[in-house]
Amino acid sequence: MFLLIGYSLKESLDKAILSEFFTYAEPYLPESIVDRFKSLIKISDLRFPSEWFPDARQMKRKIILHVGPTNSGKTYRALKRLENAESGIYCGPLRLLAHEIFEKMNEKGIPCNLLTGEERKEVAPYAPLTSSTVEMASLNKTMDVAVIDEIQMIADPDRGWAWTQALLGLKAKEIHLCGEASAVPLVKKICATLDEEVEVNEYSRLTPYKVSSKSLMKDIGKIKKGDCVVAFSRRDIFKYKKEIELTTGLRCAVAYGALPPETRALQAKAFNDTNSGFDVLVASDAIGMGLNLNIKRIVFSTVEKYDGKKFTFVSIPQLKQIAGRAGRFGTAYSEGEVTTLSPNDLSYVKECVNSPIIPLELAGLQPTVEILELFALQMPDEKFSGLLQKFEDLASLNGDYFLCNYKDQKTIADYIEHIKLPLRDRYQFVTAPTNIRTKSSVEMIQKLAKKFSKNETCALDDVIELPTTTPKSPDDLINLENNHKNIILYMWLR
Repeated sequence: MFLLIGYSLKESLDKAILSEFFTYAEPYLPESIVDRFKSLIKISDLRFPSEWFPDARQMKRKIILHVGPTNSGKTYRALKRLENAESGIYCGPLRLLAHEIFEKMNEKGIPCNLLTGEERKEVAPYAPLTSSTVEMASLNKTMDVAVIDEIQMIADPDRGWAWTQALLGLKAKEIHLCGEASAVPLVKKICATLDEEVEVNEYSRLTPYKVSSKSLMKDIGKIKKGDCVVAFSRRDIFKYKKEIELTTGLRCAVAYGALPPETRALQAKAFNDTNSGFDVLVASDAIGMGLNLNIKRIVFSTVEKYDGKKFTFVSIPQLKQIAGRAGRFGTAYSEGEVTTLSPNDLSYVKECVNSPIIPLELAGLQPTVEILELFALQMPDEKFSGLLQKFEDLASLNGDYFLCNYKDQKTIADYIEHIKLPLRDRYQFVTAPTNIRTKSSVEMIQKLAKKFSKNETCALDDVIELPTTTPKSPDDLINLENNHKNIILYMWLR
């Protein structure tokens, strides 16, 4: 028995014990119960996910990996191939990246549509290219070239299933996978089961960076133009912004996950513009992907991050990805530097930067809504969160895959259980981008589900009331961020 990705040791043990108990109890159970149980086991058998995509299996696809560290040109090479394709798709991890590729292609005169959970833009009905978030990638259209960005996210405990689905299901003659070298062994192993050719292109950094021999010794006065100070909470980001501006006179831009992607992009643009008046960036790990940044030096204010339960060290791959933002090809910062605010953190940064690549072992999976519908037919009186839990308990997978966790989805399912919805529609609401830790988001998903259940029209003004003044306090800013999340939720379900 191994620890399941995304699950605690207790949850992994519970699943293993339950499986053994059913095996032991089977001879003593009534035949009708055994038959139903065997039917549930058969439906939750996810050992052969490649068979979910028969059309893709009929093609002789070529898989081309572009792997290397941040700022190595790997994605650029894949996108150049997409530009010259007769038809194709870009699949990115963020709406921000999908927008960026959409805009770049159209600026070059290459018609490209946009498809994300929140937004659809059709520049031409028969545009040869589409730029999408990976979850929204169309698996029905045959095309020449597909680019799947940040392929290492195939191992993400929550979203990995979308990368697996794209890799297994896209009907493209060439599939270009961009990301970290850690994904190579896993992709090769999966593709070997598909009998598909894999080509690996390895890239080196276009600009070197080094870890400084000294920290800043907790002296904010040593922050200088071109620095990016990394912190892992909104409170710390604004604390350092205030301290840096008061101590050095340098003006700070900010970027963190709760900010709308468009706002992050504007802050990044201001920081990159030497004439904007912004000298320093104070940011979270949101800078790891999705933003083009001209950073001379990365300064880690800490190497620990709160995971919702406790403080833990930032993972090696994540720290390396952030550190890799130092220095950028084609800018004044042709060489980058990485250091820490505190001397106690510098050894961990050095250890991470110098550590070998850790190969990914498993790819994420989630059942399709069709599989869940079949599963639900066996237990018509079970509430939806219970269905998801039982599917987790019974699902069987082979050694290349793990089941992405349903923790948040089960919580949302319980919040809307009392609302009458067909299973397929309920699944849409349960998988919507709802922040279960925010009261306003939970109330929003309940309002929208109720209106949908009653077949009522719902304008955005019916469920969102925006403030009429700019935020003047941290609480005002949080309220504005929550309103934006709720607008995104509305757009996603629209």
